[in-house]
Amino acid sequence: MLEKIKKALSACPEDGVIYLVYKLSAFSGFFMSDKHLIYMVYNTEEISHQSLTTEFLRLDTDIEINSIKNNQQFESGRYNIIEILPTGQKYDEENLNTFVNICIAHTNSMESSSFLNFFYSLVNLFQYPKEQKFVNLIGLFGELSFLSNISKVMNVDLSNYWHTSGSLDKYDIALKTCNLEIKTTASSDESVTIKHFQLFNKENNFLVTILIEENNGGITLNQLIADMQMHPNHFKSLNFALNIEREKKRISSIDAETKKFCFKSATIYNANLINPFQKIPENISDITYKLDLFGLPSVDLTTLEREIKKV
Repeated sequence: MLEKIKKALSACPEDGVIYLVYKLSAFSGFFMSDKHLIYMVYNTEEISHQSLTTEFLRLDTDIEINSIKNNQQFESGRYNIIEILPTGQKYDEENLNTFVNICIAHTNSMESSSFLNFFYSLVNLFQYPKEQKFVNLIGLFGELSFLSNISKVMNVDLSNYWHTSGSLDKYDIALKTCNLEIKTTASSDESVTIKHFQLFNKENNFLVTILIEENNGGITLNQLIADMQMHPNHFKSLNFALNIEREKKRISSIDAETKKFCFKSATIYNANLINPFQKIPENISDITYKLDLFGLPSVDLTTLEREIKKV
């Protein structure tokens, strides 16, 4: 679809007319005008008129759109519009791809998100800093590998509990019965960096360490994501789609497409059983340190499954 959209934009006349590029549903689709891409949704929520422009996006709600040619696929009516703005004379391809993917996800789960909330999610997404660091790639591959394996082994979809408020959540996965903090490494080093009061507190917390290996026989991050999205029932939420695009903007798009990894193992620890400091003075806070996990007691997958199945 992206190639079709890019080709259509390059051929778009600059005459002020809105043209349909791709119909997503009876109420939404991609349009273009003056070489700008527009996501347009029928205003079923009856949102009053609002207009807002950011560096990359423009919002207009409750806009009257009239079909002026024969055989139109969309009826005249009032629509909500989000326009992605090019940088200079052309679009940043990563931003364009992200915009297209998220708008498709919004159409697929339209009932679960208001149009305005969706727009503000997009604003946060496009303002997220592009930290193209290898460590972010490793971390994301590990977290998605864990979600994928839980899906296969337990037939449980935890993706809607993953980063529920973004990358800076207190826990990687926050359930009603427990929290999971995931640490990924591509080496045999069994030490992980711990924020003490994040993991060791009165909540029911588990530490999950993921070991992956960079290996030409493995798969890329993009292949892993594509495999997960092919699942017939899991990984379909708007929250998951937003988080995928948010996390992808923190890594190199080249690495996501070319670096290959193999999932090796997952080890689970009950935080209550591995706390190295049972009592810390009240006037001390924000302790961060490297914790060597060698020899510390781990728990089996059944223990974690019991907690997860309570959700």
